Amino acid sequence: MYYSRPVIPLLLSLMAGILAGLWLPDFRMWGYALALTGAAGVLCAVVCQAPLRFTPLLLIAACGYLSIQPWTTQYIPDRHISRFAASDIQTVTGTLISVPSAENQRQKFDIRCKYLQHKEGPRFPVSGNIRVTVDGVIPKLDMGDRIRLSGRIRELHSFKNPGGFDYRQYMIFNGIHAAMFVGSKDIVRDVSGHHSSVFEIIQRVRRKISHNMDPVGDHEERAVLKALLIGDTREIPKQVIEIFSKDGISHLLAISGLHVGIVATSTFFVFQWILSRFQFFLWRAWTRKGAALLSFLPVLAYGLLAGMSPSTQRAVIMISVFLMSFLVQREPEAFNTLSLAALVILVIHPPALFSISFQLSFASVFSILFILPRLWPLPDIFFDGHQNFRRMLLSPLWVSLSASIGTLLLVVYYFNQISLISPIANYVIVPLVGFGVVPLGLLSAAISLIAPGLALWGMKFCAMLLGIALYLARFFAALPWAAIQTISPSILEMVCGYALLFALIALRPGQSFKLPVVLRKSAHRVPKAFKKRMSAVAAIAALLLGIDAGYWGYQRFLRSDLRVTVIDVGQGTASLLEFPKGTVMLIDAGGFSEHTAFDVGKMVVAPLLWQKKIRSVDILTLSHTDSDHLDGMIYIADHFHVREVWTNGEAADSIGYHRFMEVLERRRLLPANFSTFPRCREISGVLLEIVNPPPDFLARSVFGESWRDTNNNSLAVRIAFGHFSMLFPGDIKTAAEHEMLMLHANRLQSQVLVAPHHGSKSSCLPAFVDAVHPQLAIFTTGVNNRFKFPHSFAIEQYQRVGAELRNTAADGAVMIVADGRNMQVTSTISRDAP
Repeated sequence: MYYSRPVIPLLLSLMAGILAGLWLPDFRMWGYALALTGAAGVLCAVVCQAPLRFTPLLLIAACGYLSIQPWTTQYIPDRHISRFAASDIQTVTGTLISVPSAENQRQKFDIRCKYLQHKEGPRFPVSGNIRVTVDGVIPKLDMGDRIRLSGRIRELHSFKNPGGFDYRQYMIFNGIHAAMFVGSKDIVRDVSGHHSSVFEIIQRVRRKISHNMDPVGDHEERAVLKALLIGDTREIPKQVIEIFSKDGISHLLAISGLHVGIVATSTFFVFQWILSRFQFFLWRAWTRKGAALLSFLPVLAYGLLAGMSPSTQRAVIMISVFLMSFLVQREPEAFNTLSLAALVILVIHPPALFSISFQLSFASVFSILFILPRLWPLPDIFFDGHQNFRRMLLSPLWVSLSASIGTLLLVVYYFNQISLISPIANYVIVPLVGFGVVPLGLLSAAISLIAPGLALWGMKFCAMLLGIALYLARFFAALPWAAIQTISPSILEMVCGYALLFALIALRPGQSFKLPVVLRKSAHRVPKAFKKRMSAVAAIAALLLGIDAGYWGYQRFLRSDLRVTVIDVGQGTASLLEFPKGTVMLIDAGGFSEHTAFDVGKMVVAPLLWQKKIRSVDILTLSHTDSDHLDGMIYIADHFHVREVWTNGEAADSIGYHRFMEVLERRRLLPANFSTFPRCREISGVLLEIVNPPPDFLARSVFGESWRDTNNNSLAVRIAFGHFSMLFPGDIKTAAEHEMLMLHANRLQSQVLVAPHHGSKSSCLPAFVDAVHPQLAIFTTGVNNRFKFPHSFAIEQYQRVGAELRNTAADGAVMIVADGRNMQVTSTISRDAP
């Protein structure tokens, strides 16, 4: 080809095609047309012996577009399992295709469906994979087992908020099209799997090594050791993952180049020593070539044993290319080799491009190859004349720093966190684990297959080293400045940020004579023409980032309108208010009855705030203590800068409430006494009024008003901004609505109403609806919720007064922009009213 590094443009073309297939699906005919055009161009160039420049790129891009279509198009076969999602109990027969894993006191695994049976009817064949979630202890299951299970098949749904995570697409990329929730008693193993395939044999070896580690160390040390050696992260406690993330050392838990490199190096020298015993190989100079060829087998086997995550795939391919270089007697080019690894992975599985581990893995290695040659000369002034000592002392630091710089924006984008302690933590902990635990652990794991008793001593020593590493990790994570939470960068900011970063780094020449061999080709002097281009790129990127910063500064702190977002949190309620000049208020934050099952605050509400560049929530308002309003508040109160908290002061004996109050007490945010709390407040021209409950409601409930329960005591807030008004009534029911009519009849009228109690039949008193007389009523419900909200009677009442209806289950988040005179209403998804 025309290019000096031909794999790189091919990879970029494939990636561009895959991205186009995600953003512009269902244009297959155009894809085929472009592929034929590119193929014809390549054929003509070959026949005419002309250089191949652009036609191969067009062909590869078209192939990338077509390759992603099975995961993005809407076509589903007639008997696909996702077509049978229903509320009725159904029986599915299928084959286990993943190892069961424990998550939040539940077991999860995937099955490939074979048959489906409705109640007592005949069973019939189906296709597709489903994710099964089980409450309780399940029988021992192995991959390949055929099982029967009875439960409700659910469609996959995402929370539909601006910039939100597309869970449904994520699961489809992983080959899962539906979900099923069952009890442990509803699972029956029909046939034990036939452990004859290569993958099933590898699983048995993996289980045996895992079993041999069970007597070693405490639970945390044992779980981390399993992750380091065989890629089994299922047992790692959540708090350990959070500590590693805060320290910036999460990459240690992934099987990567270090592990595969150790396997390759050790087996290479073993095979070379064996082959050197035979004159046949010595005379033909085949000891190194044969050793390289034979080493490929254990490298591949270890990759399969470790689960073949993207980082493992990348390491296996790159090291395999390096081993094959012994056969062709040619030194591999680092960037080409890295690009080849990514190309192979994407050809096999195109959705891997959207995997976080794929992106972080390749970004970190690319950054080491690109940045390290330009950082390496920096410490010379400190260690002149001591090059070997300098290299030994500072190599881990600069490698870690290079990887951290290259992955910084990706980490911020996905995890909203910057680890300030990362260079130090990596410098201290990575050598301890990488050069102590991993080599000895791999050797002990191999020995454990033959002599478990002998291997136990090595594993115990590994556990001791991990104990030290975990102690250091906790120490670093406990430092107050260890990590900071950040807002979410947009795609434009990511592109400009990386362009500016790498353009500035590219302007610095590297010095190859001090680098390892694999990095020497990455070091070069900077030509003047290249320097001009990089300077122009840096200037344009900096200009765009400056404009972007000005735009967001205006959006957050200078605009004069009121913005309200009724967030899609499933079966719950959460509303975000952005006042003129930047004050932020959050009324409720959703949640589930089992807080440990899914943290709505962390996974739904916080990402929306970060996406809007919000790090401070001035006022947290809790309407009442039901979990579908409260539990999401816990994460927000603990991880955002909160100035004050409004509640009605009513306590609850629930885990969520106690956790919430613990966070408020620790952060000194305890709410004021509700009985003396001001009923009205003005913020940037917006009037807020508490219209329920009365200040003395707790005393009233003691003296005979038995109808006062948690729902009826909801803290209800009405806001008014010029001619615009909106009412947030919480979960009040008929009795509270009647009291509000008596106390505030003339002040309830509002253009927009968040329907009380999600649109239940008991929360739409006709007189109350008439008094509010909303132009827009918003139901906050979950898709196919078990309460059947909104109730038909509630819908009829709001339609009777001519209100437009929106439902977060169908429309997603509902956004309202008001300037005091007019309001504009939009939603994430445009759908008909319920």
